[in-house]
Amino acid sequence: MAVPTRSQVEALIAERIAAEPAFRDTLLADPRSVLSEVVGFDIPDTVQVVLHEESLTQIHLTIPASEILSDTDLELVAGAGNWESNCSCRC
Repeated sequence: MAVPTRSQVEALIAERIAAEPAFRDTLLADPRSVLSEVVGFDIPDTVQVVLHEESLTQIHLTIPASEILSDTDLELVAGAGNWESNCSCRC
């Protein structure tokens, strides 16, 4: 199974919330486990999972990191690798 893109993950989560409103509470209670379930593998402990819930009067934008990336991080960003190669995969 291919690793889903960020856009695909966001769409899957939005679709599931629309179909099962209680899923939102599950996601808010344990975002790491839910994200792991959605992508199909464990999220490494070195990756922090943070949720930002928008409202009608508040928009959240994600911008690139300003910190210097390691060679490993650059490979992930460039598409030469993915979280799967750095974690215990359940695929």
